[in-house]
Amino acid sequence: MNYQIRVPQVRVIMPDGTNKGILDTRDALELARSMHMDLIEVAPNADPPVCRILDYGRFAYEREKKERAARKSQKLIEVKGVQLRPKTTEHDLAFKIRAARRFLESGDKVKINMRFRGREAMHQHVALKLMDRFIQALLDIGQVEVAPSMEGKMMVAVIAPTPATLAAAHLKSTQQRIAAEREADRAAGYNEEEENLVEDDEGDDVEEEELANHSAAAEQSKPMTKEQLRRLQNRQKLAQKRANEQFGLP
Repeated sequence: MNYQIRVPQVRVIMPDGTNKGILDTRDALELARSMHMDLIEVAPNADPPVCRILDYGRFAYEREKKERAARKSQKLIEVKGVQLRPKTTEHDLAFKIRAARRFLESGDKVKINMRFRGREAMHQHVALKLMDRFIQALLDIGQVEVAPSMEGKMMVAVIAPTPATLAAAHLKSTQQRIAAEREADRAAGYNEEEENLVEDDEGDDVEEEELANHSAAAEQSKPMTKEQLRRLQNRQKLAQKRANEQFGLP
């Protein structure tokens, strides 16, 4: 810039974009100074190098302004969680679907966590139907990034916003609509912020398993009478019946 330019001649571009032609560097500097502007080298590898006359202070300000606007328009994509259970009611399911849609429309990914407890893990096919139903309700604005799969005691899927959804996420109309829907659900008693908190049912599962093991060990430690065997079989039948009723199975 200016007197840091050491080559003897440069091609000069005027502030309005016109080509002034090739000038001695000294003459180009004098021309820029007479206009109260700077001589900026823009193509140093050209022969001769190309320089432009402009107000460098204003140029730097405009460039910084554009960079700030670009950073402001960029959004860091987060992963928001939605918690489901195989026995999630229709009422709660509607709230959770709306929350997942708001997450996607805000430009975030949605991780669906289907958590099993106790004997619920015996009916994963029922849970998978509920998971598929949930995903289908999002596919107009999202796309499956991770298909449903088991991770420990949870069935997990990840939905990402489509490019069109991402493009609309920064619009003021989208943000206003999302805020209005969130307030309406909050007024109805549903807080989507709680969706990111995974239920800690591990203790319940461990306790139930320990009780079952203890009962089995106790039964095996001594021979059962016919009456005890009949009671054990009845308990098992009753437990299976309750599990079937819970999942709506025949």
